[in-house]
Amino acid sequence: MKIFVIIPVYNEKGRVVEVIKKILKIDKKIGIIVVDDGSTDRSLKILNKYFGKNTRVIIVSHLANLGKGAAMKTGMKIAWKLGGEAIIFMDADGQHNPKYLPKFISGLSENPIVFGYRQLNKNSPWIRRNGNKFAGWLVGLMFNIKKKDLLCGFLGFRKEIYKKIYWRSCRYGIETEMAIKVGKNRIAFSEVKIDTIYIDKYKGVTIIDALRILFDIPFWYFSK
Repeated sequence: MKIFVIIPVYNEKGRVVEVIKKILKIDKKIGIIVVDDGSTDRSLKILNKYFGKNTRVIIVSHLANLGKGAAMKTGMKIAWKLGGEAIIFMDADGQHNPKYLPKFISGLSENPIVFGYRQLNKNSPWIRRNGNKFAGWLVGLMFNIKKKDLLCGFLGFRKEIYKKIYWRSCRYGIETEMAIKVGKNRIAFSEVKIDTIYIDKYKGVTIIDALRILFDIPFWYFSK
């Protein structure tokens, strides 16, 4: 199965290079598609400096910041054009350890979608830990899906199911929207436990983002 790792990037000049280097070492065959989402730092220049001539790394960019969801779609479309049969999404900041990629690849041979999950404990930010639990409970109740970590962005799926999990979210609602559509369509999935790493407590899903996700749930409930 031809698989691409897709990495949306926004102002990660200090971390994304190491993430890509680790992926290249973990798997000697997998391709990487990096989508710079209108970074205002030197991320794009640094990416081109280190990987511009690497045939396994494809670098594309948005002229303006369109959001994580849009960057994911851009990478996905390129993967399909290149004959990709499955894709795996990873964050650019180092929160997703590439050592788990073999488990995701193995999982995709058995199920059409694989979700990563973190063991959120007392060391995790309180608002994220409890907000994740509440959202997971609510989505599980409404859409009949038991998922251990609703907001983890380390995930992969096969091309064949894309039309059933198509997402409209541009920011941090992608994972929730995708989980809802997996539940609504009764799609089989597996989960891979990954390390719980918080690089920056001020990045990621904010309270405002979480409220937006909650307000979007009724919309996703009635949408196809």
